[in-house]
Amino acid sequence: MEPFTFCVIIFACYVLLKLLKDRFRPSLPLPPGPKGYPIIGTFLHLPTTVPWRRFQEWSNIYGDVMYLKLPGDSTIILGSAQAAFDLLDKRSDIYSDRPTSVMQKMMFWDWAISLMPYTQTWREHRREFHQYFYQRKVPTYRPVQLAQCRAGLQRLLISPTENVGQNLRQIFTANILKIMYNLDITDLRDEYVVAAQKALEGVSLGSVPGKFWVEFLPILRHIPSWVPGNYAGKMAEHYKPVVEFMRSKPFDGIKQDMINGNVPPSIASSLIERTYQKSGEDYSTLIDDTLARNVAGMAYAASSDTTTSAAQSCLIAMTLYPDVQRKAQEELDRVVGPNRLPDFDDYDNLLYMRAIVLEAMRWMVVLPLCLPHRVIRDDEYKGYLIPKGTMVTPNVWAMLHDPKDYPEPEVFKPERFIKDGKINPAVRDPFTLAFGFGRRICPGRYFSNDTLFMTMASILHTFNIHPILGEDGKKFDPETELITGLISAPTHVPCTVTPRSKKAEELIRQLPSLVGEVS
Repeated sequence: MEPFTFCVIIFACYVLLKLLKDRFRPSLPLPPGPKGYPIIGTFLHLPTTVPWRRFQEWSNIYGDVMYLKLPGDSTIILGSAQAAFDLLDKRSDIYSDRPTSVMQKMMFWDWAISLMPYTQTWREHRREFHQYFYQRKVPTYRPVQLAQCRAGLQRLLISPTENVGQNLRQIFTANILKIMYNLDITDLRDEYVVAAQKALEGVSLGSVPGKFWVEFLPILRHIPSWVPGNYAGKMAEHYKPVVEFMRSKPFDGIKQDMINGNVPPSIASSLIERTYQKSGEDYSTLIDDTLARNVAGMAYAASSDTTTSAAQSCLIAMTLYPDVQRKAQEELDRVVGPNRLPDFDDYDNLLYMRAIVLEAMRWMVVLPLCLPHRVIRDDEYKGYLIPKGTMVTPNVWAMLHDPKDYPEPEVFKPERFIKDGKINPAVRDPFTLAFGFGRRICPGRYFSNDTLFMTMASILHTFNIHPILGEDGKKFDPETELITGLISAPTHVPCTVTPRSKKAEELIRQLPSLVGEVS
């Protein structure tokens, strides 16, 4: 049988099964949504750039529970925080599954805990991850976080313009690599920093809704990558080796150290030790280390990119809103003073800094469409049917830009979170939305919050942040639009830093040397 004929038969069978499946659904109506075409539904209408904005526009028309009929399992977009809490939190027993992504499998991302289906395997991974990153455990990592923040200040002093955005990435990647694998990162070009950035770039680009036909016709994954037009195959071929490197290279290194009799203190060595104790095997003969390897790799991947994006947004906000920067520095001067650097003991007294972190998570959302959930059985909500197998995607960007909760949502305004000298509990906390929902909420959120807070407090205490100047001598204001992807980041971070004073520069120069050469 010719390959083309075979594909046509498979597609016809798929369409027939889909029609039969829809025919025997319960009689409740589906939620409203934009009209589509027979078989392919609304596929051709799906936006492939900044889809969260278009979904928000559609939700304003069709409601906060919007149905998109697609060739595969269809999608529901949740456009309000209330709908997300009602379904993904309160009914998390049936909304905690993940849809299967062909692109993620092709790029070798199916080992990632955040992308695993809701199974016993996922529960085991989640339980193992949680024991190292729960709220009361995270403060034990603060000495490392503080050291890496201060190393970042030294690099900014050496290279105040060229590498500002990449310097932030190094702070967050170096933090997790030290804690997870006891690795010291001293160069912006370090292979581990580059690998994390590139691997996360792949999964982000590969997760844009509606961008790849292979998600709806998985058989297309078998087409060779050299075939013209096979963009999905070419992407997978490009990114898969980097993802494999990121997951295995540092883990294999520390495992070899343990075989050689050197057991450096780290989360990875602890995971390997626990696996060894359960299996009774020697380090050198330990074969099934999948769980330990996946947990370590997930922490490395997640911490190195999402927090970087939030910190870059903070820098952009400081250039666009100099009054915010000035207020933060006034608070730092009052609480910390000129003779030392901030530390975690200052956290409770740095109210405005905490509000800046909250606003950064709201303003330029790191995961605008979060990670999609999948409902495991037919459900009903507000009189509508949510069919089994439907992908349920919360439009977190829309929720964090809802003017009812956050007036003037496009404006960076930390003051919205402050009332009577404390964080205002009447304003919705962005962290309840930005880190996911229900049983799939990000377990690394406390670690991320600590790192972001201390990084921005340290930079603002010692440096002024300015927009760079264009060739005409005028300020080059950065764009506030985000790169389209699962993980979104500012398109550019065009800013420079200068020490606030001779004293601030002296504080940095007096630190122990923590950095390598920066070109």
